[in-house]
Amino acid sequence: MKRILIAGWRGVSHSFAMVNQHQILALARHGGFELFHRDMPWFLQHWNARDHASGFSAAEDTFIMGMPPIPEEEADCVYRICSPLHTPGSSARRTISYAITELGYQRSNLQNPDLDLSLMTTGENLLTTPTRWSRDRLLDFGFAEDKIRVVRHGVDLATFSPLSAAELASQRAALGIPSDAVVFLNVGVPTWNKGIDLLVRAFALAHQRQPNIRLILKDARALYGLPVDSVLQQVAASHPGLLSQEVLNAIMVVSQNLSQGEMRLLYGIADHYVSPYRAEGFNLPVLEAQACGTPVIVSSGGATDDFCDATDISKIASVFRRGPLRDNMDCCWVDPDFSCLQNLVTAATLSGPRPAHAADPLRQAARRNAEQHSWDRAIRELIPLLQPDKDAR
Repeated sequence: MKRILIAGWRGVSHSFAMVNQHQILALARHGGFELFHRDMPWFLQHWNARDHASGFSAAEDTFIMGMPPIPEEEADCVYRICSPLHTPGSSARRTISYAITELGYQRSNLQNPDLDLSLMTTGENLLTTPTRWSRDRLLDFGFAEDKIRVVRHGVDLATFSPLSAAELASQRAALGIPSDAVVFLNVGVPTWNKGIDLLVRAFALAHQRQPNIRLILKDARALYGLPVDSVLQQVAASHPGLLSQEVLNAIMVVSQNLSQGEMRLLYGIADHYVSPYRAEGFNLPVLEAQACGTPVIVSSGGATDDFCDATDISKIASVFRRGPLRDNMDCCWVDPDFSCLQNLVTAATLSGPRPAHAADPLRQAARRNAEQHSWDRAIRELIPLLQPDKDAR
């Protein structure tokens, strides 16, 4: 039985840690490996499992946190999933290093900014990344194409599932949302690449036409110290008069850390999950929303093209861009067409609230798409890479 040492983050809700923990659980269900774990230093010192808990069940959390460490030389394969990107150790063990980027990889993403990139993939060592978009940015950076594998993310279909009609009604009532209101949702850090400013603008314009709509924004101010208020202030300053008090009253901001069960309820009460992103490495909330039966409106041409290819998914027309951004001289992003986004949000507003999953073909289609991307299916792409004595090339 192969001994796999995973060096990464666990116990917190950062995306790296969430992917790590979901993969751990899926590998354990698959069997065939002895799994060990070494905790790597947090990216931000204030992170902790109490204030930023990952929200797994007690049994899952006990298993994940109970995995013991072993020295690298005692492992058959080392799988690193943390940031910055650490240089593989000197042992002959294969090292699989997880790398992901949104706008483009930078030297600052490396533990050693002066590293010869070939050292990351010497011998049997490989890089994994979850989308073709991220892979292409790693190629732009200079990593060898034959040393990169796309290993997609998945979704926990048991935890993230559609709400019943009773759950939908009770959860909306608990939040004071009228049953006839159309609810839009976005979950993400309020950074430029997420495009939340575009969503706020489109929502505000739709609100002028139909005031009985709501927007829920779930930020991560506890994890990153970035409140969504900054985006609202930016939009208000750049578009005077757009964010009236009535519009602001229709926007609900959720900042507290939520368990995965609570996230299911948040996804489930929404009629549409909207992500007009400019750059993403994967965009896991889009897949989680679909698993909860929530139709999505997403940018085209980016990372979500890998798992949002069904005809019933609303795509925002976008144009590929490349150039300097702030201190980075070579970045890539997509530029969502605002008129297209506005039309999609307006059309969703006029169509009214979506019925519960059992009575709504659109919610059913969202769930069916997510069912093609379970974590158990996603790790099929990872498992061969963890077999050093097999040809994974």
